[in-house]
Amino acid sequence: MRDHAEMSRQLDEAERERRCLHPIGNPVRKALLRRARTGEIETPMPGLFVRAELWKSLGPVEQLKYVVRALAQWHPDWVFAGVAAACMHGLWIEYGVVRRILHGPAITVVCTPKGTHCNSVHIERKHRAHVRSVVVDGVRVTPLAQTVAECTAAMSFVDGTTMACCALRKGVRAELIMICAVENGLMNDGLRKVLQYANANAENGGEAKAFAVFIECGFVPPAQQVEFVDPQTGRRYRVDYLWRTADDRLIVVELDGLVKYTDPAMVQGRTLGGIIDDERERTEGLQRAGVHAVIRIRMEDLVDRRELARKLAEAGVPMMRQAA
Repeated sequence: MRDHAEMSRQLDEAERERRCLHPIGNPVRKALLRRARTGEIETPMPGLFVRAELWKSLGPVEQLKYVVRALAQWHPDWVFAGVAAACMHGLWIEYGVVRRILHGPAITVVCTPKGTHCNSVHIERKHRAHVRSVVVDGVRVTPLAQTVAECTAAMSFVDGTTMACCALRKGVRAELIMICAVENGLMNDGLRKVLQYANANAENGGEAKAFAVFIECGFVPPAQQVEFVDPQTGRRYRVDYLWRTADDRLIVVELDGLVKYTDPAMVQGRTLGGIIDDERERTEGLQRAGVHAVIRIRMEDLVDRRELARKLAEAGVPMMRQAA
């Protein structure tokens, strides 16, 4: 298929701005549609186009951001909310949740009740008496606290807590999230529970998710990012999760990820055997510092909640009197 100079120019410009293309001119649109039929171009949403090779190289969050940036250029008066706003704010969010927005439910836009605002297959409009917005990366989105309130009110406890922990780490107060929820009629038991447990201690989404899973399994919320000093070497170790049992035993859980063994920045030239030796030395140092048990888990362990709960219970991790 012959090259189309204007189409290529518009696609290149969109890629530089990290967005999908809403084409200018009917000839360009027709050229894109022809290439979409051959698989050279993807159409994430009617009227939006992107090179297939680029689209496939993006993760779900970045894909959604490409769509949102394109819609924002197409409709500069729109204020994006929900998962779209959460992605623009950089909140921790499960890829599965984002994929569902890309392939299923509509992207949420908030607007005032005035005028004609109809929903479509791809756009869901929510009416608010007062539409507040901030600009993030050139896109108008709901403020951070309101975004968290809207998302967590509709999410599972684990997904909602993961997002709320990120917001708190960014400096948002839990009280402000609650105020936004009340003002917009979003307050429910799920959101109350999220705000009861969420904190700013987790350093990434994986740590926040594991923290929420422990609670959902019925365990006492652990302390996080607690530092121990090896009395023999003087080395300092900061652990992911710590429980103190009724008989004063200290139990540590460390969350390991595949990136720990494959990311050059984290491997720092060490072999796999060297990494394992370092972990053994770390465990021995924690034991000398008074820790009685060190349990290592991976993100995939969070999927089988029953097996995870069994492992933690056998180690003596304390349970809440009533499961959360």
